[in-house]
Amino acid sequence: MKVAFKTTFLVIVIFQFFSCDNSKKGIALKTEVHKNSDKELKNVENDVVTDEFSFPDDNALPVKIIRLETFHSDEIEESYSKKVWFGLFKNKGNYSLSETKVFFKRVNDPVIDETDEEKTGWEVSTHLKDSCLILIEKLPYLIDGNVSSVKIPESIYPEESFKFIYKDVEYTLFATGKKKKEQADSDWILVSDYKLYLKKVVDSKESTELLIAKKNFDDQMIKVIFAGDLDGDNKLDLIIDTASHYNVSSPTLYLSEPAAKEEKIIKPVGVFTTVGC
Repeated sequence: MKVAFKTTFLVIVIFQFFSCDNSKKGIALKTEVHKNSDKELKNVENDVVTDEFSFPDDNALPVKIIRLETFHSDEIEESYSKKVWFGLFKNKGNYSLSETKVFFKRVNDPVIDETDEEKTGWEVSTHLKDSCLILIEKLPYLIDGNVSSVKIPESIYPEESFKFIYKDVEYTLFATGKKKKEQADSDWILVSDYKLYLKKVVDSKESTELLIAKKNFDDQMIKVIFAGDLDGDNKLDLIIDTASHYNVSSPTLYLSEPAAKEEKIIKPVGVFTTVGC
């Protein structure tokens, strides 16, 4: 994987607020991503990712999620038009969840269709004008309303971590693996054996969850799309693009509410994988 690694992307704005209610604060404790501490690495598993292992397993994630765009025929199911959808919308830096009417229309796919008259592609749209990050099929714990969030770095590279407070709880995102410059005088970084973890500290008790494991990347890097409370339990949820190839998009939904039954911090529940051309 070749990806530009510039220090300007390691700086993050602190004290990001999306509500006047103090219970909805998201506070970055560190203004910069920093090097992993020995303590952060102490309890995690072997960092080497085998060719056979990749996490999460897309086929094991039951919740349907989609985006607003035009897609290939096999990326949208006919049954989606019968589902009830909640949209995560962004407006001037604020986020909200809203039950949303979604429209599915057959359109020409310039990549697949041999003529302009063919319409094998799908166009997914809504009547709302706010920017829609993701559409999630209706779940028991999704309700209309404002969504609190916290601003964190888009990417965490091997040997880096980022600590922040959300809903009065301390979290740390940290990554292990290998990274090296493609050439001595290059800004391009090769990343392999990558693992991204989320650590949570409550009453001095630490717990750690594996979020992502990838063997290699191809001109792509893991990207955090959203961090905040989507399922209404006052705990951190995430949306992360887990794709490892430049021509693939895989926004993956991680929720804390369904993870609680398994005594976990958070778990992946849905993914929407699409390819460009």
